[in-house]
Amino acid sequence: MSKQQKAAKKIRPLDEVLQSYRVIIHESEMFSNLKEILSQHKDKICNIRCLAIGSFTQEFPAKYQLALLLELIDYLLNDKISPKVSIYDPVFNDSDLGYLDKCHPEWEVKEEVDKETFNPNSTLFFLPHAPLGLTEQILNEEKPKLFLANNIIQHTDRYTKGELNEKYPLLSKLVYLVESKSEISQKQEIINSSSIDGFTAFVPKRKRKQKSKYKFVEKIIDYDSIESVFTQCTITSTFDEGKLLRDQPWVNSFSDLAMHII
Repeated sequence: MSKQQKAAKKIRPLDEVLQSYRVIIHESEMFSNLKEILSQHKDKICNIRCLAIGSFTQEFPAKYQLALLLELIDYLLNDKISPKVSIYDPVFNDSDLGYLDKCHPEWEVKEEVDKETFNPNSTLFFLPHAPLGLTEQILNEEKPKLFLANNIIQHTDRYTKGELNEKYPLLSKLVYLVESKSEISQKQEIINSSSIDGFTAFVPKRKRKQKSKYKFVEKIIDYDSIESVFTQCTITSTFDEGKLLRDQPWVNSFSDLAMHII
């Protein structure tokens, strides 16, 4: 047997690879957690909009992301009717497009879709590795409510609040809404815990009055002035702060995945 024949023998067909990856995902704690979160919205999800998945015929992470998409479709089956699927990435090559045309001809493969069909009230948006620019665009144009994508806090932490607001105003507002809600929850937890024993927890003066010679002052941002349809955003799952995503066979395919309800 020639080297070429041996190499060809080692390459498994894409369907076989995807099926093996689907089994791993299906049996994972990550997917159990995701199904638990989605169960509250399952009855109203009729469509899935998948963007920024990469070339699944060429890239290892994209294969796992496609496998997760297929598992989501099976989970969301309603009376044996499969949800409508829109999938697109500008990096799709002829092999990707050929596979989709052959195996999933019912899926829409185009950048823009009918927004009445894929409306935010009935669509799960799945953007596994979307750049910030695309996320901002989707927030502006398609206004998702169920948003399975990069954790917006972790994915934007390289920017100051001012920089983020200047470059990606809608994302900056979402981050603000998430962090504000988190701060309120933390304060309430402190109040509740201190009230149990009938006294207020003592905070040492040196902790309260720590000062730095050079203090960075964040720009004051009027988030209410940013026009948007959303007024709240909650991250309902970070998959146990990423513990269910790390050290898994899919490596970094879902490294910053989080479920957002906007």
